[in-house]
Amino acid sequence: MSKVLHVAPLPGYPDEIGRWLWAMQITRSRTLELVEGLDQVTLDWEGPDGQDNSIGTLLYHIALVEMSWLYLDIFEEEFPPAVKNNFPFDMGRSNNRLTRVANVSLKEPLGRLVRSRSIFLDAFRQITLNDWRRIRNPADVEY
Repeated sequence: MSKVLHVAPLPGYPDEIGRWLWAMQITRSRTLELVEGLDQVTLDWEGPDGQDNSIGTLLYHIALVEMSWLYLDIFEEEFPPAVKNNFPFDMGRSNNRLTRVANVSLKEPLGRLVRSRSIFLDAFRQITLNDWRRIRNPADVEY
């Protein structure tokens, strides 16, 4: 028996935008389900040779990318003080690696993901279809 995927726009947004946000919400829910209950060793594991990004690092990076896409790419502005003060993101990279996160309990990145998504969804309420479709030159992309 095959399953049918029904994409329903998130309420309170134009349908086109709401469908993308719905997909983001489904993905976020699945991510949260998969990491629920992870122990610290698993959260911090960086692969057999210590060269991979840990799950904790990736969770940190997800929230950073979400805020950076919203502010730097969509709004084309720097992070507002509320984001800077609540998310001590390190935007730098060393050796082409993400900012390393270790010895941080699962509660912290999960809380960060909840806060970033809340800010993201609230901010998207002010985006019109014309603004959504507007061509942009993201500040954090090198051409």
